[in-house]
Amino acid sequence: MIVVTDGSRILGLGDLGVQGIGIAIGKLDMYVAAAGINPQRILPVMLDVGTNNQKLLEDQLYLGVRQPRLEGEEYLSIVDEFMEAVFKRWSKAIIQVYFFKK
Repeated sequence: MIVVTDGSRILGLGDLGVQGIGIAIGKLDMYVAAAGINPQRILPVMLDVGTNNQKLLEDQLYLGVRQPRLEGEEYLSIVDEFMEAVFKRWSKAIIQVYFFKK
């Protein structure tokens, strides 16, 4: 079970960049606790494609890429590459895409 996010739209909080990874971890924790999924078979993933949150871009402690969020074909190419790699490695993986920007 994989929960993947790009941190763009987190629970009405907006663009959290890489700091949105906690949501993916929390979702997987619920699947382990409530659905009995083996914790050795889960993977939270953050696609760090930048952020449009100016406060984060200026924050010295921000861990993500300090660039505006990728968009368009470049963004879609990264998402496609990720999905292809996951299914090549784990053909039966369940992937939940969490709050990608429309």
